[in-house]
Formats: sequence, structure tokens, C-alpha cells
Amino acid sequence: MNAFQSLYDQVAFFFSTLTWFGLVDLLLVATTFYLLLTLVRRSSAAYLLREVLVLSLVLFVVVTLLPLPVFGWLVRAVLVATLVAIPIIFQVQLRHFIERAGRAIGISQVARQSVADSVLPELVHAIEHMSASKTGALIVLEGTDSLEQVIESGVSSGGRVTSELLESIFHPGTPLHDGAVIIRTDRIVAAGCVLPLSQQILDSKKRLGTRHRAGVGLSETCDALVIVVSEETGYIALAQTGLLQRPVSSARLRDRLQDYYAPSSSIRTFSLWELASQAGRQFRYAALHSNPHQFMSSLGLLVMSLLLALVVWSFVIEQINPLQRVRVENISLRVENIPPETALIPSPPASIAAIIQTSEDALPTLSPRTFQAVVSLEQATPGLLRLPLQVTSSAEQVRVLSTDPPTLDLELAPIISRTLPVMIEVPSDQSLSAAYELVSSPLALPEQVQVIGPAPLVNTVSTIMSTISLATASGPLREFRPLQILDEQGREVIGVIAQPSQVQINVPIRHRLNARDANVRAITTGTPPPGFWLSGLSVTPSSITLQGRPDHLSEIGNIVDTLPVDISQAEGMLTIHTPLDLPAEIKAVDSEGRSVEAVIVVADVEARDGDLAITRQVELVRTTPGLTITINPPEVDLLLSGPLPVLAEIEANPSLIQVSIDSTDLGRAQSTDVTPTIIAPAGIEAQLAPSSVVVTVE
Repeated sequence: MNAFQSLYDQVAFFFSTLTWFGLVDLLLVATTFYLLLTLVRRSSAAYLLREVLVLSLVLFVVVTLLPLPVFGWLVRAVLVATLVAIPIIFQVQLRHFIERAGRAIGISQVARQSVADSVLPELVHAIEHMSASKTGALIVLEGTDSLEQVIESGVSSGGRVTSELLESIFHPGTPLHDGAVIIRTDRIVAAGCVLPLSQQILDSKKRLGTRHRAGVGLSETCDALVIVVSEETGYIALAQTGLLQRPVSSARLRDRLQDYYAPSSSIRTFSLWELASQAGRQFRYAALHSNPHQFMSSLGLLVMSLLLALVVWSFVIEQINPLQRVRVENISLRVENIPPETALIPSPPASIAAIIQTSEDALPTLSPRTFQAVVSLEQATPGLLRLPLQVTSSAEQVRVLSTDPPTLDLELAPIISRTLPVMIEVPSDQSLSAAYELVSSPLALPEQVQVIGPAPLVNTVSTIMSTISLATASGPLREFRPLQILDEQGREVIGVIAQPSQVQINVPIRHRLNARDANVRAITTGTPPPGFWLSGLSVTPSSITLQGRPDHLSEIGNIVDTLPVDISQAEGMLTIHTPLDLPAEIKAVDSEGRSVEAVIVVADVEARDGDLAITRQVELVRTTPGLTITINPPEVDLLLSGPLPVLAEIEANPSLIQVSIDSTDLGRAQSTDVTPTIIAPAGIEAQLAPSSVVVTVE
């Protein structure tokens, strides 16, 4: 099924992207096949060509529908070889075709002029003799229209036109005297030919015979000139374009033959319009006068030519510009014709994806901006909808195969509104300090708002909420705050709006007379050990609320100290609970009103960094017996950086720093610059001077 779908997609792509030049290309290929089939239809090669075409079609269908890569390659090679072999196999038919084309563009006219002087005397002499002796004769002079079918009905000949030959052919008693002679330029190409009889009633006082009806019948279908000699009367008759002229005198006969072979007017130049008109007249005549079997045969050739042209054309296009099937992401989606006072829920996606088919040449020019996805709601009514997606492209030679998603399942809902009160919430972690109090509940202006949106969403709205922080408030608040639209579970409802979108919240706040906010300051005592320093000091909580008489609070001010924290022996991080230094009549509480008697003090005592310069000897490790290794210079200077206590320990014990070279990595009988390895305590960085030494191995 996938193979059939692929073939269908390919054919549909070709027709959907067919340009004028492509159409001309396809018609030219179909015309070529039609001419070829017409040429060989009655030839001995017709059956061979039919078998080749049928086999080619079967092989093409097989390699297209089945995944056979190797066999497909072989079939393509055979088809190419067949295209090369066809002109060789059908060379005779092709030659006849070229001859017909030459006659069609006027070459035959030139040929008749060149042989007029030699043919006319012989022809006139023979006709006059046969007329005098009352010898029946039927002579056809071929014009620009081919008479191959008539020639095939007789006996082929190639003799030059002479009076003796003509008289001998029509002599009574000879096998060919009852048929027609076909003359092409100066040659008798066939004798004893059978001509089609005319169905019209010939105007004559005396009933005319078969020769006359046959001459008129042939002249109705082509531009040949037919000469008839009556066996009963010896009269000469001329038939052309369906008209019979009799009797014709010898002088008149010479004039007509002279005009036919060598007209006085100049030869007409080739005209495509005249050629097309002539072909159209022949086709109309064939359609009107042919029997149903012939008409169906011609129609079958036309259909087969179109099929062959389509197969070959698509095959070649696939080879020179193969089709590609790709997925395009992020195609913008536009919704059109939304009915008034309605909305879609949920909202359609902003973009979609699509599977497209295009040619290899056009693929680099494509991008998501080349495509546009559209959903139309024209004549849609509220309710559940399954909307198809339409993807168009501004680029040529692109066909959209499918979309992802293929459809959108949405609901078209009417837009309604509801009026709900505004609820004000104060977050617990941003509540009012204990030094202040609320005079009354917060008030929102306006107290009610309208919720507007699709009916199913508006009906789920339960609460209109706004929040405000009181943590830093030191007096009455007046702020504009946004609104939150929530359902019964406290989740925000998306797709609806509130009018107005924000409200003014008024919070009446006043300062308590017996309370004051104060910051906590940590007090330390002592100094860190040598080589250490106090890098950080923090206290938790950093602020508190003091409660007591106003006169006592005014004496304390806005800063409260802790009891001293001893850091004289501290190294690293020191954490300690320390009481506040407050009078007995003053009480401390935190932001939630809980009593605070002690705070947490964190002191960070870190070692100081410094530098130390020392000199160390370069040592050899894992020496090899029998080798003499010289190091120049034998000692190096080191600049050490790190904590002062560690540096003091290194200064007291230099062996903590080691400078070494591994002798197993050295080659023999050479001098090499080597960077020694330094081993130092953690946290110490070392720099060498010089950065490398010269090691000589002997």
C-alpha cells in the first residue's frame, strides 16, 4: 500500500506542479510516441515494438512498487539500452517517416520539378496511346500526402516512368491491368493497387465504372492527381480533391500535368500553420470516414502514447531531479473567519508541521516562512469542531502530503461575562511587622470586576484574587495590583480576561506606640590567632521588633547589640547562640510575634595568604645504575603562595617542599631541558626560578 501511495503521490506531484514548459515537453514526447506507433502499426516490427513497450511498462511498475534496488538498477540499464536500440530496429520505418516529412514541407514538389522534362512526355504519350486504343488505365500521381497504405495493397516496383512500361502494365490480360499505378516523381513505386471507392453520386449522362469511382475516392482523401482512361469510350478523366473532370483533351491533359509537376508560381515556403491545418483536415476526414474499428484503434494508439509519455517523462524527471519527501516544522498557523462574539478553546497552536514533496533543486529554497497554514471557521456554529488544516506554499514545485496534526479538535464557544468580587490576600512570609498594625481590612477599588471569555472557561472561574506585600510597610499603602483569575482548585484560568485588569488596593496601617523595629548588630571580642583574620560576620535574625514603654524604646534607638562573642581561638566557621543585650523591661519579638531571647551569630575566620621564598635542591628519583646524571643548576628557587600558617610551617620545616626529577624518563648520552616536579602541602602554589634545568646523562 505504501508503494501504491508513493506512486500516486509522485504522479499527483507531477501534475500539480506541471508548468507550461513541462506541458509542452510532455506533449512533444506523446506526439513522438504516437508517430512511432503509427509508423510501425502495420509493419512487421509492430509486434516486436508492442512487446517491448508492454514489457517496459511492466518492469517500470514492478521496480516502482517493490523495494528491489539491484533489479531496479538493472531495469534502468536495460531501458536505456532499449532506447538506443529502437532507432536501429525500426530504421526502415524511421526512414519512411523522414520521407513523409520531406514531402510535407515541399521537398517532393522540388523533386517533381526536377524530373518534369523527362516524365511528362512519357506519361502523355502513354495516356494518348491508351486512350486511342481504348485501354483502361488508372494512374495516380502522388502529391505531398503519403500513399503508403495504398502502395502496400499492390505490387512494389521501382521502374522509371516510360510509356512502354505503362502500356505494358495496363495491357489487357496482364495480371496488374485492373489495379492502379502509383507514380512518385519519376518512379513507378507500385502497380495493381486497390483504391477506396467514392460514395458520392457522380454527375454523368452515362454510368461510370469502378475506375472512375476509385479515382474520385482516392482524391477525396489526399492531394494526389488521378488520371483515368475509360475502357469503353477511351475518354481521359482527371480526379483531384474529390472532383472528376471528363472528358479531357490531350492539350488540357498536358497543361494539368505541367501545372502539377512544374507550377508557374514559385514554390511555397514551409509553413507550420499550413502543415497543422493539413494534418487537421486529414484527421477530421479520417474521423468522419473511418469505421468504428479504425477509430478505436487510433484512439488506443493515442491513449498508449500518452501513457508511455507519462511513464518516460516521469522516469527521466525522477533521474535528473529526484523527488524529496521532508518534514517542515514551525509553520505558522492562522485562523480565519471566526464568527463574532465567539472564541476557540483551547487556543489553536501557533505553528504546525507538514510533510511535503518537492524536487531536489527546490529543496534548498524552502523554509518555514515559505508555508502558511490556515484554518477557516466560515459558516461554523458554536460547539465541538474538527477543523481541517490547509497548508499553502509560495514556492513552486511543492505539494503538501499531510499535516501534523492532520486536524484540530476545538470548541467554538460564545463569549460571555460574569461579575465577581475581588479578594485580597497577604502572603504569610510578607506580613506586617509587629511594630505596625492594621486599622481595618484591605480594600480593593473597584470591589467587583467583570470576567470575559468563552462560556465554558468563564463558568469555571471561582475567585478573583489580588495579593499585596506588607513586609516593608511603615504607613498606609495604596498600590495598583494585577488580578489573578482562579478556579475552585486555586488554579489560574487561561483564556479569559478581567476588566479592569488591575485594581487599587488601600491598606490602612499605623505605627504602634509601644513597639519599634530595630536591627541586630553582632559584637565580637578578642583577635583571631596569628595568620588568621575575621572575613565575615552575620546574625540571624537581622532585625527584630522591640516592645516596651515609649520612653524606654527611645533610649535604645534602632540598633540592638548582642553579647560579645569571643573569636580569639576561632579558626574556620564559628556558629554560636548569643543573647541580646537588652534591658529587662524591653521585650524582643520576630516578624511573626514570637519572643526572641538569643540570635545566631556566624563568624568566618580564615587564614591570611602570603608569600615565601626558599631554595631547594633538585633530587633524582629511581636512578639507573651505571649512569652518571648531572643537573645544572643543582638548586632552584621557589616562590610559595598560600595561607600564612602553612607557610610558617614550611619555613620551620623546608623538607615539606620537594623538588625532584624521575631519571627513568631520561635518554642516554644527551642533554635535556627538564621541568622538575614539585610536591607541596595542600593550598600552596609554587613557582620555579629557573622554570627548567639541564639534565645530562652519561
